[in-house]
Amino acid sequence: MCVRNIRYDGGDIMSVIHAYLAKSSNPYSYERLASELSAYFDFETKNGLEFGESANPFTKQKYLILRWPGWNFSAHFETGHNVATDANYVASVTMDCPPEIKDCAERIRFVFSPDKGRDFTDHIIWAIDYLVAIPGAIIFSESQEAIIHCW
Repeated sequence: MCVRNIRYDGGDIMSVIHAYLAKSSNPYSYERLASELSAYFDFETKNGLEFGESANPFTKQKYLILRWPGWNFSAHFETGHNVATDANYVASVTMDCPPEIKDCAERIRFVFSPDKGRDFTDHIIWAIDYLVAIPGAIIFSESQEAIIHCW
């Protein structure tokens, strides 16, 4: 298992985290992701969390939106050629990238909106903890251009 320090710099820019997933006997789907995240973050509904759904206008692929007053992030389950292409890119530009990433054709992608006041740092950590708990997941930070967790 490898773990790197996660440097969060989401103040003025959005932040994107990818979890590349190995083939599993219990595969992910959008429905599974939405169900698990709704249960995982249920304790935050008392703080104004609302769950929503939207779809990519080009691919029609659904994604989950978690909204708190003043901030949100989206959770996407993605498969196919674009994921494999991105995994190969990550492998080519990332030092010490696990070779297993090239076998991943599925991923979960979290897109965090800017958090200028850093009021939602805990929420980002909770979301990343969710990804880290997925067996075999290889977690990549776009802003750091680094693998931040792998098994």
